[in-house]
Amino acid sequence: MLADEFTQQTLLIRTALDSPGPDQHDRVCRLNVDLQSVVTRIRELPGLSHFLLPPSFSDLQQAAREGPVIIVNASEYGCDALVVLVDRNPVHIPLTITKEGIRDLSSELGTLTVRAKSMDVTRDLAIILRELWDEVVSPIVNFLQTVHPFQSRIWWCPTAEFSLLPLHAAGPYRKGQQNLANIYISSYTPTLTALIRARRHDLPHSAPNEKHFVGIGQAKAEGENELVSVGAELATIEQCVDGLATFTHIEGEESCIARITEELRKNEWVHFACHGIPNRKQPFESAFALHDGRFTIERIIRCQLENAQFAYLSACHTTVGDEDSPDEVMHLASAMQFAGFRSVIGTMWAVDDGETNKITSVFYNNMKDESGRLDHTRAALALNKTMKKLVDIPFDQRILYIHLGA
Repeated sequence: MLADEFTQQTLLIRTALDSPGPDQHDRVCRLNVDLQSVVTRIRELPGLSHFLLPPSFSDLQQAAREGPVIIVNASEYGCDALVVLVDRNPVHIPLTITKEGIRDLSSELGTLTVRAKSMDVTRDLAIILRELWDEVVSPIVNFLQTVHPFQSRIWWCPTAEFSLLPLHAAGPYRKGQQNLANIYISSYTPTLTALIRARRHDLPHSAPNEKHFVGIGQAKAEGENELVSVGAELATIEQCVDGLATFTHIEGEESCIARITEELRKNEWVHFACHGIPNRKQPFESAFALHDGRFTIERIIRCQLENAQFAYLSACHTTVGDEDSPDEVMHLASAMQFAGFRSVIGTMWAVDDGETNKITSVFYNNMKDESGRLDHTRAALALNKTMKKLVDIPFDQRILYIHLGA
């Protein structure tokens, strides 16, 4: 079989590369020719014409079929945005801000989100979001308004230091002027291919109108502060989806790693209410704190779920990645995507446990479509509507949630 031939040839090349000698170069060249012959035959098979080839731009362009994808980049040479559109060439938008300026904004934001635990930082946050609007988001929106309908969806694909900033919350924050959330409905994606994959057709293993939903709570994780609202949060969700989904409530001693791994394979929807533990030095060790230990990114990615649809991560810092390589986008929310979830709600900094129940109640009511059924493709709109309605919760808690995926 061709698969066996391909495996054998790659092993021979690896062996040759690990065996220095005067004829090593010739041996590797001959083996590579044989490997290319096998690859050519594989590409002649139905559906494998692009085997081992990078995707073409026309393939990647499909990421923008439901709305523009804005790639924002910061480097020592300058900052810019590339707007990917489905029906035309990408549009380049130069930005006036520098990489150092982005780092300064990120540092200021980090300081404020810590201070927000003990004091009102609304005014200072608005200053940062206003600068983000003036120097980054406003020039992009000015272009988008010439090609994309008002209050439709857009996707942010931030790289480097931009990945630490709440682009979705940018705005002038001045009386009589609209912020981004009033103009477009923002989502995020770590890559173009991740967004394309998130839109793949479902592979239903249940009846079309039947959803399987698991709520996972852990209020008293070892070494962590107790979360007082976990039980009430899961109970509220169960009430919201009553009659729309088969709901499984797992909390306390039942929320162990083996059980959660099993439940993720059986349920299309999941809600985590627990501590999120970021590890910025070793991102694959970032984890949810469960009863018997940490459910790490490494374990999550191994799940390889077939029909996962929606995940809500009501935990701290679930979109915080590598400290030294922020554009590698490896964090808890992206891990849920890589495991198979098409749509994910994550958090950019610490969650106030006292506000989560109020937020989730409104959010899940907004997840119902016109016929009253739960629809995972409504997540971005539901989050947008929820945060506009809940004006009585602290400002930092209204802007820390983000939507990733379809």
